[in-house]
Amino acid sequence: MKRLLILVFLLFVGLSSFSQQLASIDNRLRARFSDEYLLYMQQNLPEDLEYFTWFLDNSYIIKDVGPSGMDKFPKLRYFDWETKQVGAEVTDFDEATFNIMEYAFDAGGNDATAYVIGNTGKALVLLSNKDLTEKYNKYRRLHYENN
Repeated sequence: MKRLLILVFLLFVGLSSFSQQLASIDNRLRARFSDEYLLYMQQNLPEDLEYFTWFLDNSYIIKDVGPSGMDKFPKLRYFDWETKQVGAEVTDFDEATFNIMEYAFDAGGNDATAYVIGNTGKALVLLSNKDLTEKYNKYRRLHYENN
């Protein structure tokens, strides 16, 4: 009985620790990564986790393209990271709750890439590799100079 109590206690402590560690991870990353992989990154690849967290808000801009720009770019679609399947076209859009990790996109090319967001007259513009690198390096310099 004593061993069972110790085992239950250790399991509880382990789960509590796991939950606390995951609490510091941006929830939006769960659309792309499993909890186990997020914890792995947190413990073993903190620079990658920092980059993906930064990427959530800094890898793109939302631009008004109006009705005339709607045919110039492909439609933004959802993406299921678990099944690796491209899903339906995006129809609803709320910039305040937008999570880049929920969508199918090609990022990091030599040029910026744009996707039309439903019939909103807006486009998601993903930054080029060069712009992403410059912007991230600037963020890191400023972040670590101030800390």
